[in-house]
Amino acid sequence: MSPEVARLDVTADLSIEVDGAPVRVTARGGDVHVVADDVRGFVLGLRAAATARTGDRPGRADIAGLAGALAGAGLTAWLDSPSQHIVTVGAGVDSALGGVLLGTRLAAPDTLGVVRASVRARAVETTLAAALLALGYAVVRRRR
Repeated sequence: MSPEVARLDVTADLSIEVDGAPVRVTARGGDVHVVADDVRGFVLGLRAAATARTGDRPGRADIAGLAGALAGAGLTAWLDSPSQHIVTVGAGVDSALGGVLLGTRLAAPDTLGVVRASVRARAVETTLAAALLALGYAVVRRRR
């Protein structure tokens, strides 16, 4: 029988900046919501802080450890950009995709959200859309 872990009840409303980009953390009960304007920069900042603290770059085992600790405390965390959900981690999460990509089923990534949240991906998406529009215009014009 495993020892009983105390469930946490969290209340928070915090606004911070990570490398100049706004991040908002809100929480009620067991739900923690993090909205980062620059998700990629936020994650890189977390990775740099963890590396500075331990001397080792965090990896899949660290994500699994974080997800397990959150789940054990009865917490579920959502990471979002202002327009897109990125990942859910912790209690109540069971994702085969998370097991493959992040090393834990306690993390459920939204693959489209991960791609679209990246500043570089948005630039590529805009360029691709413009190229498709130009191609479509050329095809329609040629048929006339």
